[in-house]
Amino acid sequence: MTCFGGSMKKLSILIILAAVLTPLVACTPNAGAIGNPSGGKLPETVNTPAPVVTENSIYLHPNPVETAMPIYGGTLIQAGFFPRSFDGHQQVAYGPTAILPVFNHLVQFDINYKDTVPETIIGDLAESWETNTGGTEIIFKLHQGVKWHDGTPFTADDVVYSLDKMSDYRRSGISAIFPAYQGAEKLDDYTVKVMLKYPSAGFLISLAAGEAVIQAKHLAGTDDQSAAFMVGTGPFALAEYLPGVHLKYERNPDYFKKDKYGNQLPYLDGMTYYYANNALNNDMLISRRLDIKNATTGVATVDSLKQLRDGAPDLLYQKRSKDNATLIFLNSKRPPLDDVRVRRALGLMINEEDLIIGYAGDATLGLPDSGILPPSFGLPPEEIVKLMGWDKLWEERVTEAKQLLSEAGYPDGFNMEIIAQGGSISQGGAALVFAEALRQNLNITSNVRTNISGIELNQRLDEGRYDAFAVGIRIGQDPISLDTYFNSRGYANYAGYANPEIDRMLAELDRITEPEKRREAIWAIERILLTDLPALPTGCFIANYMPYYPWVKNIRWTDMSYSNANRLEDVWLDNSLRPK
Repeated sequence: MTCFGGSMKKLSILIILAAVLTPLVACTPNAGAIGNPSGGKLPETVNTPAPVVTENSIYLHPNPVETAMPIYGGTLIQAGFFPRSFDGHQQVAYGPTAILPVFNHLVQFDINYKDTVPETIIGDLAESWETNTGGTEIIFKLHQGVKWHDGTPFTADDVVYSLDKMSDYRRSGISAIFPAYQGAEKLDDYTVKVMLKYPSAGFLISLAAGEAVIQAKHLAGTDDQSAAFMVGTGPFALAEYLPGVHLKYERNPDYFKKDKYGNQLPYLDGMTYYYANNALNNDMLISRRLDIKNATTGVATVDSLKQLRDGAPDLLYQKRSKDNATLIFLNSKRPPLDDVRVRRALGLMINEEDLIIGYAGDATLGLPDSGILPPSFGLPPEEIVKLMGWDKLWEERVTEAKQLLSEAGYPDGFNMEIIAQGGSISQGGAALVFAEALRQNLNITSNVRTNISGIELNQRLDEGRYDAFAVGIRIGQDPISLDTYFNSRGYANYAGYANPEIDRMLAELDRITEPEKRREAIWAIERILLTDLPALPTGCFIANYMPYYPWVKNIRWTDMSYSNANRLEDVWLDNSLRPK
């Protein structure tokens, strides 16, 4: 049997994983085969409209459209972890899940699209904005008549205070995403001028980040772990907070937004957010104690999907692609991987569907035919496939890879060590599948280590004692974050990659503000990376399937984990659809 070809089946991969796990993994106690225990397809998802093409040829992916008329009333119930701080600027885990029903942003991503790209940025507290010719000044016009939940009027003072605070490293955990910010000044109560050090495409993107909420100046200094801090302008006001138990929200009757019909938002009377870990969250959802799992976290493994599908077959799902990928970094400072021909040969042996199955158990959980960047702003799939040589038949790819190895002086293969983050599943599972493809087709023997962590892992990375490193990276909404991984001085440049042209292009990227030119620059960067191959793409942009019951209407998600989707301002409940 020819393994790891385009027609490779899940069963073959599972057998191979079971067979290679013991000899390749360095004594992982609970190592085992990864499979789809459901024995069938993943749950059906809500139909999503076909992608649309904008006038500048950018593909956007609309969210599902709810055609029923909204219904007022009811309390939506969800569950999850609580943050240690309610200050979004501190960038604590699960923070936006709890705070976004309460707070607004200056600008946000349009929730009618899944894509979180500059083309989908719209106003939130900002009614409109204009940028000067040089791109270094932005004047924001603010919505008038907005009130904080305590009745205090919202003004430009609050925006200036929030911008200064979130960009100040002494007061903020997100200051690094605002490198271009110089300052802001109030022109009048509803007009703010922002001064930038240079024209910055990333500034508005960062303003739309889930953590970049606008906070009340008159509450500066309030304990950010207390309910007193949770006073915003958002659709819901915090009514009760019991640490470790629940957060209860009530409808803000003075919310400044209306829907497309002219109806006052929000529709819900309130929300309750219970404290629960993931396992309990699933159990509560199955027993219908929750309406949705929560607005941030869905399910990303076949085990959880099977549990929910079997326990609650009436659940609906929307697939939310994520912006964090798994890459296999190749140590370009260590022979034979210092030879691009060898890296190219390894790249030809990547079958992304197989690696996704190794990672998560089912290929539909990832994004086959993807590169280093998320599809929202990465190269088109057809170009990625051609650059990587994946457009050829498997036998042709194997022949080409062997020829490249022979030219590089390794006709009989070689030995290498792969360090994988994520234990015997996730990154480890993908690495095992890749290692077996190399063994069977190129006579390359790989020692896959999935049990290295903590101090030892950091020491090995610092000292370059590895050939390849399979690890998850976070790109987010701004490709400038590639600088972390591929700049010659990047602190997470696990490949030891040095390309002056890439350094230059990444340094200039934030200053390219015209959307079409910026996209071309991003594509040019990815083309070089997929040619030099300091890291191999895997397709492991592992999705979250977001579960909810049919009576929850108009719920939608973007590609961001934390976005205005967490605000739930235009979601309603049709209680007539609940089982009697």
